[in-house]
Amino acid sequence: MKLNSNGPKSESSRPHPLEVVLEHVSAEGSHDPDEVARENSWAHAVRQKVDTQLAALRRQLNPARPIRRRAAGISDELRALDRDGLLARLAILRQAPEVRIAHLELSGLTTDDLRQLVAEIEATERTQA
Repeated sequence: MKLNSNGPKSESSRPHPLEVVLEHVSAEGSHDPDEVARENSWAHAVRQKVDTQLAALRRQLNPARPIRRRAAGISDELRALDRDGLLARLAILRQAPEVRIAHLELSGLTTDDLRQLVAEIEATERTQA
């Protein structure tokens, strides 16, 4: 592992300091099976502790996903209304102070989108009443 091969010849002939450290550490390594087992057990316990702490941090950063609720069912009455009828019904619903619609450009919505919007507003009104 010659990390500095571009240096002067006298420097490149000497081993890199990291090589010296690695050789020293590997030479000091224990070959006693009991000690190796203890070291492995300790390393496993440390890894479990770190994994547990990382999982806790991930849970803090990523809050639980909200429970998705099912879309309100569209009644036969709403299915029978045409676009103008749905817009008129929506205008009546929008007069209530608690009804706010984020998408004010209704011309971009399809008739099915309008039906779903009216159904959701009416379902919300029923649950709040």
